[in-house]
Amino acid sequence: MKRQNGLLIELNKFFDDPKYTIYMVLPLSKEQKTIITHIKEIYNFITDKKKFVTLIPEVRTNISGALDTAQKIEDVAGFDGRITVVNGFPRACGEVKFGVSNHTARLVLTAKKFDNSINFVMNLKYIPRVIDSLQTNSSLDLIEFERETQPVKVEKKEDSTMQWLIRESFEKYKKIPDIIWDKGAIGKEPMMRLFAKTSENVIKKLKEIMEHV
Repeated sequence: MKRQNGLLIELNKFFDDPKYTIYMVLPLSKEQKTIITHIKEIYNFITDKKKFVTLIPEVRTNISGALDTAQKIEDVAGFDGRITVVNGFPRACGEVKFGVSNHTARLVLTAKKFDNSINFVMNLKYIPRVIDSLQTNSSLDLIEFERETQPVKVEKKEDSTMQWLIRESFEKYKKIPDIIWDKGAIGKEPMMRLFAKTSENVIKKLKEIMEHV
């Protein structure tokens, strides 16, 4: 017991020392585990499909899944390092974790402010012929985001473009579409952004998109 008390005293000294930062790894909740499982279901669907490689942009793709009550990036899970191409197939660079995605996490968080049933977002490569085909021969709703129409103050403010485009889309069409796409700009890669309520919904939409690749 003496040694235990001595160890406890030493640990207290360690915790109180401002030179150290203490990180506590908390166990995942049931809902967090469910979101991770759903993201892996989407990944397992694409991982054996060479055709999906065509839809991976230069910045690579990610799958973000949010908790129902998500309000910050730490409430959104995604692949640490995104999904890239290895030997002609989609491959994740890391594990699914909460708080590691940025672009797609911000997209899903903003979408949830207007439609809380939206829980998943993927970024996909912009391909003009695919957009044209989807617009005329699919059941998906697509909305173009024209970057040149965004206010200068939005363009200059970091991270505000995605919030603005989703807000504008919702205010104009009264819904979050299946896909919001844009033709890019200087330093901004053209992109498709896929929104969905469930992992099954994501997979269904991906199947339809790949029919037009």
